[in-house]
This record gives sequence, structure tokens and C-alpha cells, in this order.
Amino acid sequence: MNTLKENKRTGNQCISVTLEELMQLASYAKAFSLSALRIKKQLSGNHLSPLLGRGMEFVGSRRYQIQDDIRHIDWKTTARSGKTHTKLFSEEKEREVILCGDLSASMFFATQGVFKSVQAALMMSHLAWSAVKAGHRLGGVIYNDLHHNEYRPTRGQRGILPFLQGLVDSTMSRPNPSEASPTKMCQALEELERVASPGSLIVVVSDFRHLTADLHDRLIQLGRQSDLFLCMIFDPLEKSWPKQGTYSVGIGDKFLQINVSTKKKMESYHRQFLERRDKVKSLTNFGRIHFMECCTDQDCLEVLKEYFN
Repeated sequence: MNTLKENKRTGNQCISVTLEELMQLASYAKAFSLSALRIKKQLSGNHLSPLLGRGMEFVGSRRYQIQDDIRHIDWKTTARSGKTHTKLFSEEKEREVILCGDLSASMFFATQGVFKSVQAALMMSHLAWSAVKAGHRLGGVIYNDLHHNEYRPTRGQRGILPFLQGLVDSTMSRPNPSEASPTKMCQALEELERVASPGSLIVVVSDFRHLTADLHDRLIQLGRQSDLFLCMIFDPLEKSWPKQGTYSVGIGDKFLQINVSTKKKMESYHRQFLERRDKVKSLTNFGRIHFMECCTDQDCLEVLKEYFN
């Protein structure tokens, strides 16, 4: 079976997913390891930072090395010995992995590759299979502009099958942009706080178009209790505005003509994207929060392999 990079999605595959194909992603479960729990923290250079939580058990200390995370310094041993020591942890067999998927109206968009909603579904499916195959309990929240569905952490097939079906159902729906509501992400995070136990590994997959001050604070609170990954999905058009001209854009069953003939409009649109991305990335300054991003024309499996070592 080929990866998405080798077997490019076409037609309906670009706007929705099927349960059959999400089940087939199980064969890639060992392509990256959630058990290793090591990731490049983007705002701190390329140092590797071990992720801790209820899924890691303290086993001892050793002399501090320059690449170690200063948050894990063993201050008692350091004070007693007079030399800096860092804590060592071993992985516990079981951990809760909680996935939060944004399938709201803004995610049903793409100019290249697949819809952001499809990219999010594929990425969460890879994460789900990796978690289940590693023996972790899988849970999650999938939300759109009208409602959210909660999936309590469960082991094995009983945990992953309902979640995958929820992703399929969500990508098949066609939300009305007029129903878009910033409060839905806030409600989803409230539910996430109830679903996730302290020390969980949490991944939020979204384009973060509705990152309000309240959401900002809620994500910081989650990052204090668990290892939190914020995965930003974006389209190439959002990152780099096209050449000057008039473009037809579909919104639901309607089409609009957008004129990008002025440089000022292009710069403003690009600046809005950068500001939103910077706002999400700035959250990595708090707690155990990490940032990753994936474009709609990328192979999301390769992106996950790049971030999770």
C-alpha cells in the first residue's frame, strides 16, 4: 500500500474520507512512535525535549547534559551533590492519548492537495492507530459549528472504531459557513478537559481561525496538566497569496469572485495568517505545549514522522 505522497488523492478523496481507508492506515502504526515521546520544540531551536506526564515514571537522576530540558533538573540531588543533575523517567505501559479534531466550516477548504478537514482526519487517524498499537487508551472530541462528539478513553478496537467513524461522518457533512461559531471550539475544549486525565497526551488539530482569548487561556491550562500538541492545518493560499487577478471561490453551493489586484490586499491577507500562526506558536512558552503544522498539499504521515522521533 502506498503512502499519500506516492498515491496522490484525487476527486472525492480530496473532500472526504471513508472508514475502509482509515482502517487501512493501521499498517502505518509503527511509522512513528508516540511511545518515544520526543519532539523538536520549534521555538527553542532543534533541541529534543522528552515529554513527561502520567505516562512517564521517575526512575532516578544523572549528571545534567547541555541538551537536557532545564525543567527536569533534579534540584534536590543538585543541592546535595553540588553538581547539576537531571531526572530520568521510564515510560509506563499505558497512557491516555486524547485527540481533538476541528471539523468546522473553515476546515472544508483547499486550493491544493486535500480539504483541511480531510488532512485533519488523516492525521488524527495515524495518531489514533499509533496510540492503539502501542497499548495506550484512545479518546477524543470531534466538533463542528453545530455540535461535538465525545469519545471516552478506551483500549483497542473498541476505542478506535467509533472515533474513526466519527471522522468519516464529519468529513462527509457539508457545514454552512453562516453557522460558524467561535464558541464551539471553546465548548469542545471544555469537554476535552472532562475527558482527559492529568498526564494525558493531547493533540488538537485545527486551523485555529477561532483562537479567542478564552481559548488561549484554556489551552494554557491544558498544557499545565498534560503534554499538549497544537497541530495547525493550513492551505498554501493562506500562507502565500496568489498572483494578481480575479479568482472564483466556492462557499457551500455558492461561488464568489475575489479580486486580488492590489498589493495592499495581498499583504493584509498574508499578515493575518502569520499573526494567527504566531499566536498559536506563542503558546509553546507555557507548560508542556508544542507546536506543529501541516499544509494541505503535504503527506501528513511524513509530517508526523518529522516531528515525532
